[in-house]
Amino acid sequence: MRRYANWCRRFLVVFFLLIPLIAMAQVNIEDFAKSPTMRSPSLSPDGQYLALSLHNNKAKWNESDYQLVVFHLPDLKGVSRLNMAPHYQPAQIVWVSNNRLAVSLAYISGYLDVPQLTGEVVALDSDGGHKRTLYSLRYGGMDTPRGAATIAGTPFPRNGHIYLHFAVWPERHISDDRDSSRSAIYDVDTRNGKATLMGGIEKGSMSFVVHDEVARFAYGSSDAHAIEVYTHDNASQPWRRLSTAVTGKKMVPLRISRDGSKLWSLFSATGGPQSLVVSALDGSNRTVLAGDDSASVDDVLWDTVTGTPYAAIFMDGRPHVVYLDQSPHAKVLKALNDKFPDHLVTIAGLDDSGKRMLVSADSDRDPGSVALFDTDTMNLRPLYQVEDWIHPEQMAMRKPFRFKASDGLELEGYLTLPPGKDTRKLPTILMPHGGPIDIRDGWTYDAVAQFLASRGYAVVQVNYRGSAGRGPDFEMAGYRHFGDRIQQDLLDGLHWAIDQGYADQQRLCVYGGSFGGYSSLMQPIAAPGLYKCAIDYAGVSDWGIGFKSSDTAHFSAGRTYFAESVGDMAAAHAISPLYQLDKFNVPVLIAHGEDDQRVPYQNATDLRAALKKLNKPYEWLSKPKEGHGFYTEEDRADMYQHMQDFLAKYLGP
Repeated sequence: MRRYANWCRRFLVVFFLLIPLIAMAQVNIEDFAKSPTMRSPSLSPDGQYLALSLHNNKAKWNESDYQLVVFHLPDLKGVSRLNMAPHYQPAQIVWVSNNRLAVSLAYISGYLDVPQLTGEVVALDSDGGHKRTLYSLRYGGMDTPRGAATIAGTPFPRNGHIYLHFAVWPERHISDDRDSSRSAIYDVDTRNGKATLMGGIEKGSMSFVVHDEVARFAYGSSDAHAIEVYTHDNASQPWRRLSTAVTGKKMVPLRISRDGSKLWSLFSATGGPQSLVVSALDGSNRTVLAGDDSASVDDVLWDTVTGTPYAAIFMDGRPHVVYLDQSPHAKVLKALNDKFPDHLVTIAGLDDSGKRMLVSADSDRDPGSVALFDTDTMNLRPLYQVEDWIHPEQMAMRKPFRFKASDGLELEGYLTLPPGKDTRKLPTILMPHGGPIDIRDGWTYDAVAQFLASRGYAVVQVNYRGSAGRGPDFEMAGYRHFGDRIQQDLLDGLHWAIDQGYADQQRLCVYGGSFGGYSSLMQPIAAPGLYKCAIDYAGVSDWGIGFKSSDTAHFSAGRTYFAESVGDMAAAHAISPLYQLDKFNVPVLIAHGEDDQRVPYQNATDLRAALKKLNKPYEWLSKPKEGHGFYTEEDRADMYQHMQDFLAKYLGP
């Protein structure tokens, strides 16, 4: 360990060279509105190249704003660039050999949306040559079915092939219905596009675990209640479903050991947080490798040489790492996290020898930095900062907290306090996250919370029931409770901040996007007289609109989600703010994209019309062409300026 300790001292100097010392000053709104410049770094098998997604912050609406770029290492000399079409970005970047990679594409419709995989996959050499479309929605692919394709892995050792997963469409595909009828996985040669079927199942929305070029496990769910797991020993056998005695409340197969004797899975026996477990392929002899009573495993880090896991990451409260062995990777990772306790340090990539690694470090105040480490020379070279215009010493600390909801359920949240100010009796913003199911707020850098804190406001975020990270039962507890129990959880978290003396009860506002926007409308209804104002950003005012017009309703799984989480149209009406505006008595800023497909623009226009009819105060901001959340940085900066002015008007600076 002395070797790692000596190296860590050197790392301390090098790492913080990435963070310039800047005098305290209010950060410009535009800096919070910018998107990260570099995303999705991927290290080549020989450790000689780095591929990533590069964002052009200055691109106009119809200009290409993302590129796939390849750099030589360690000097970061540019090797090639591939422009994406406007609103498209490289999503999965996977090296299939030392000098060739495959890339799946994603479409970004709005800032609040997760980029949506388009089902299109291309391959190219590191120098940009020999580009080939492996699958496109328009032309399909060689020997593959029609459907949406995603990259599901590579063979070991890498041989220029990839595994492509297909959500297969019915033969008579209706353009407005996006359901898959079956699932399949293929081995595809990225040079000639030739595809070989490794397995398929007559069910949609299923994923696969492959061993020796055979899909051995298939798993997935058509609803929110259970993941079905199927297995067979070879492709000639029929699939058989594993019983709940094996799968428990939730089981997600991850990988099979190289020798075919072990299966690693995420597992919850009774509905609590999911642990990382290892077992025989039939589920017997199960052993827990990493588990926590209050949090699920969020990520697993794998050794590229042995194919075994060496660390598991938990993201509740302050994120922490559980080390699973004494491998060099685990030792390096532990030494780094011990040395930098104010950051979460992870290994973002390994070459096939395991000797070169991408080291990533971020925190509540730091959007992150990436460096290259060589275990042979113990040499570390900084590569880039994720957002080099953000200076951590100017940012606010995020304090994890726990409290009990009014019904006794223990919940967690985060409190962001303005830097350099007295922390007592602050004007405070409750900021509910979107989703609401299987999404959570975390400790790491949050641009909106930092923006609000930089303007002098405390920010309270609550992982209410239904949020991700605590197992299937906790997620299911949010179903049919969008308008009551979830709203009470948010209120209970805000009252914790009031009772602790952080929040001034006379200066409270609520802001959120998507489901958070819905909650921003519901909170003043649920707690009359508590709030001074509300900000509804792309929020739901009438759930019935989503039932009819949202892109979620284009999938049977989406329609099932609405039915299970909200109920029928009468239930949707009962929890919609639009029909409870007689109880809504605070000024509201309504901000919405006019081309929003997730939460249709009608939610905003109907809300505005109803408020106007009732002669209730509102302010308005809409943007043509924008989708679910404002995509362009110019529009986001305008949104933040409106928020700043609105909050100053009703809460004071």
